[in-house]
Amino acid sequence: MKTEMLSTRIDHDTKVAFSHICDEVGLSPSQAIKLFARAVINHGGIPFEIKVPQPNETSTAAMQELREGRGHRAESLDSLLEELTDGKIAHAQP
Repeated sequence: MKTEMLSTRIDHDTKVAFSHICDEVGLSPSQAIKLFARAVINHGGIPFEIKVPQPNETSTAAMQELREGRGHRAESLDSLLEELTDGKIAHAQP
């Protein structure tokens, strides 16, 4: 069977972590990618669920607050930090 080259770009930290795990299970990164390709073919798609990250309750509440016009606006990061430190923003959580 003729083989072909497949290349991709990946950030350094991901590559190092991926390579480390491959080493731990006795695979080269190339072998692991080949296994993934076969799994995609056998499954007829990506063999795991891909979802968009959903905001947690705190983030959802903050977004709703902004939509309702109840957000807080600060003049600068320094003034915001000062207001948070001084307790001038009543609904802020630590």
